Amino acid sequence: MRFIDTAFLVPPADFGEMAAQAEADGEENIGNHSNVWQCCKESLKGASFDKCYYCEMKDIRSDGAVDHYRPKSKYKWAAFRIDNFRFACTLCNSRRKDRNTGEIGGKGAGFPLFDGCQMATCADEICNERPLLLDPCNAADPDALDYRADGVAVPASDDNANPQKVRAETSIAAYHLNHSDLQEERRKAAIKIQEKVNEVEANLTRFVGGDLAAQPAYTSAVRDLKRFLDQRAELSAFSRRVLQSYKNKPFVETILAAA
Repeated sequence: MRFIDTAFLVPPADFGEMAAQAEADGEENIGNHSNVWQCCKESLKGASFDKCYYCEMKDIRSDGAVDHYRPKSKYKWAAFRIDNFRFACTLCNSRRKDRNTGEIGGKGAGFPLFDGCQMATCADEICNERPLLLDPCNAADPDALDYRADGVAVPASDDNANPQKVRAETSIAAYHLNHSDLQEERRKAAIKIQEKVNEVEANLTRFVGGDLAAQPAYTSAVRDLKRFLDQRAELSAFSRRVLQSYKNKPFVETILAAA
């Protein structure tokens, strides 16, 4: 997960009118107006470079879905608010069983809150609500997640008193961030990054040692590492975490600083 800045999200020209008409039709008819959020899909996808907001993968097997961060079944007042829309893949958005582990994940209509917290009944009350689910559109929330080199998503904090640890644990389960297929994609990315780090190091050593023929290979490997970190790349947040594990190598520090 990485921060998705929707501040400059441009909805379709007729979105406001469509949303107003849908709201006027009454809460009991919310389901009849799915076109209101569906018309925003391309704009939402563009904000994340077509990646799921939660797992940073492109679901090439489907068109993805427009998820309501606050479920429309419980937060009817937020059903047509564009700031409540998130672009999500099937596995993060819908309840699914992992065929390899048997574990069930996916956000579905769940939206747990911290104990004692009151559910917001309007937009003005959002600031008082304390959701347990991390929000990729909240700049601070993605930092609550960390990743192991084997592809497993974990909380960034190991302090049980830290509420962000609780939120990370809840979100990892709710968004199915440790689905076996996703773990495997992360693991393969980590292997590729390790290979590129070794490639950069070997060719840099040759180049510094006077072998000018090593420069193209060195430059190419550095480029490939930077592409892993690009916000357009799948799993870019995970890739950054993996590359950080090689910070003992001076060239890695330089690449991370420039990305």
